[in-house]
Amino acid sequence: MYRDDSTHLDEHDRAVGAIQIADGLIVDCLKASKHLASAEHRWRAVREIHDDYAEVWRQLDSARRLLVTRGANTIGFDELRQQVVPVLTVRDDGLDTSPLEDARRAIAELRLAMPGADWKGIEARTHGLAGTTFVRGGQRLAFAGVAVVFSLAVATWAASSVPEQRVDPRIEQRLAMKRELAVVIDQRKDRIEQLQLLIGGRCDRPNVIEYVRLLVEDGRFGDAHGYGEDYMVRCGEDGKVRTWSDWAKKKLDRLSQR
Repeated sequence: MYRDDSTHLDEHDRAVGAIQIADGLIVDCLKASKHLASAEHRWRAVREIHDDYAEVWRQLDSARRLLVTRGANTIGFDELRQQVVPVLTVRDDGLDTSPLEDARRAIAELRLAMPGADWKGIEARTHGLAGTTFVRGGQRLAFAGVAVVFSLAVATWAASSVPEQRVDPRIEQRLAMKRELAVVIDQRKDRIEQLQLLIGGRCDRPNVIEYVRLLVEDGRFGDAHGYGEDYMVRCGEDGKVRTWSDWAKKKLDRLSQR
């Protein structure tokens, strides 16, 4: 029996929050895909899509772990999770959205495992809070404009007397997560450069495995495959390097076919 059946879970529950964040990140992926056609913004959009997609599953896995500790049935999610594509395919003509649909189905499975959560109510409160924030913001700007006309002193008093706008906690979480992801991206790129210098032309297997993996995670499939094949020619066949090299080749083949 699911322990939270008798309670009313809301957006303050950690599992609910993780699911909501994942749902929002899927929307972010779709929004970022609209910039893929722009030569100026394409690389940034690709990076955002890859990192947001990875974070979607990190959040869902976190929610799943919490639910398991509560005795929830996550079999439906687990079956989907085994078939997850680890890297989202970005084609020349746009984004392959089928993995995002899988993520939405995974969210649905986790929600089914949480009968104590009123999802419609959670969504309504989220949208309602956003609407309230917008209205109050307009009133505040209008009031400040009138106050400035009379005097700077009145404007200062008005600004200090008007309550601060309420911020959607979900938005705050997503912004904080975006900042953390940006740090992760920078750290990954720094690590790739460090490994290039560290490995050189040596058969340094542990660092080579990490290097090829990071190239794949960074969306540099051609570099990952080329380096992996060259390494195995020089240093001998390696199972883990082969796995990452073959994965990068599959991604390249899919991109070339579309």
